[in-house]
Amino acid sequence: MTYTQQQIFKPIEVIAHFYNAKVNILKFKWDGRAYKVDRIANTWRIPDNEEGFKTHYTVMCEDAGLICELSYFHKSMKWEIVQYNTLD
Repeated sequence: MTYTQQQIFKPIEVIAHFYNAKVNILKFKWDGRAYKVDRIANTWRIPDNEEGFKTHYTVMCEDAGLICELSYFHKSMKWEIVQYNTLD
């Protein structure tokens, strides 16, 4: 088994459910394709000079065989895909 990691930092569209200060990411669209998120494996928040802070999520997309890092910029309310790993 080989992991291939790609850093990309591109804007994405996300369908998420916000409730009680928590986020449940359902799907995201990147490069013309929609990816179903099966679970969020990890979450962390880091400071950002322009945005105040942003939250990062490691998400599992089992059908696509992807593990992705997504980030949410709280001030601008924008999402991006930071990197992804595929299992070859």
